[in-house]
Amino acid sequence: MHPILQYIKHHMLIPFIFGVLFILSFTLEPIDQMFEGFINILLSKSILVSDYLLIGGLAATLFNVSLTVLLNLLIIKWLKLKMTGPIFAAILTIAGFAFFGKNIFNAIPMYVGIYLYAKVSKTPLKNYILVLLFSSGISPIVSYIMFGIGLNLSIGIPLALVVGMLVGFILPIFNAHGIKFHQGYNLYNTGFSMGVISMFLTAILSVFVTIERSAQVENQYHLPLLIATLVISVMMIIYAFILDPKVSNKYPILLKNSGRLISDFVDVAGKPATILNVGLMGLFSIAIVLGLDIKINGPVMGAILTIIGFGAFGKHPLNSLPVVLGAILAVWLTPLELTLGPILAIFFVTGLAPLAGRFGFIAGILAGFVHLLITPLALAFQGGFDLYNNGFAAGFVGAIFASLFVIIKPIKDEKQF
Repeated sequence: MHPILQYIKHHMLIPFIFGVLFILSFTLEPIDQMFEGFINILLSKSILVSDYLLIGGLAATLFNVSLTVLLNLLIIKWLKLKMTGPIFAAILTIAGFAFFGKNIFNAIPMYVGIYLYAKVSKTPLKNYILVLLFSSGISPIVSYIMFGIGLNLSIGIPLALVVGMLVGFILPIFNAHGIKFHQGYNLYNTGFSMGVISMFLTAILSVFVTIERSAQVENQYHLPLLIATLVISVMMIIYAFILDPKVSNKYPILLKNSGRLISDFVDVAGKPATILNVGLMGLFSIAIVLGLDIKINGPVMGAILTIIGFGAFGKHPLNSLPVVLGAILAVWLTPLELTLGPILAIFFVTGLAPLAGRFGFIAGILAGFVHLLITPLALAFQGGFDLYNNGFAAGFVGAIFASLFVIIKPIKDEKQF
């Protein structure tokens, strides 16, 4: 097999998918217009919610997505790491949030900070690969200090770089303790850790400036993004059967897993079954979009790609459905409306899927219901600098419900945190 094809196979089609998006970004608009949109993305505040489709257009956003994925693939190759379920989830999450708030530039300071921590602690950088990959979720702090608070660039740029590197430096230390808080029932563990750090940064910044957030999104690309999601999902399913025609026999092994951290589905059921689940989680996301008549914009596309990615790392249809239903019921049974915040919570609530996988259907519904109510409060606390706001909220929901449910259904033969 040709080395390039071998590389694509080992990386579960990621290089192929985002390579196509890179090429496609040059065909959708005139190149000068695409680059102008890309510059607008790089210069944006990027705080939640900054829809890059609105700020830069579709071509520039796809260019940003593919470049950001390429950077992280190069880091993985440099560290000589294999494509595991967690790394796959991280790459797809990075791709998703490159639609709204994360770009090729504002993520780098956090990476440098983690690199420096590895050097100081005399630990191989590969030990922190997941923290590094997910750390870009707090990258808006870099963009906001540079371009959002009115500082002269000669002050704003170095200050933003220092703050970003400092956040990256402390994140590995804090993240190791975060998982103990929610006992592994929040798949977005780094999002919880960054939410706490973001809360402190927000408290400091808000003394000097008024932190303004926007909820404007661009819905005009709904249909092409829906079609792209469908194509990627079906392609993954077909690829799974190409790798193993009997993959459906192994898939039930994956479905029996609770998804509790750390559940690498590649180790649990093999790569073909994992790829099959990834494709099915894509169809699961499409069902939510069509069932609730949701328009796909930058943030929603980010949520969909995150769900697809975590199809390799903790999420499957059986443990995701209860928490999603709970979140939907929270909208239907309360005065809340199906605006952007609740819509994103309905998708991202799947970070609590392990609660349903471990404690059952009703437990999942209850957790999903409460999560949707807590999410806007979490955003107010952390100010919008943590793109994984639902991960911040899910940390609290996971901690509370896991502590309650374990009394009813004690844990046996499971790793304790």
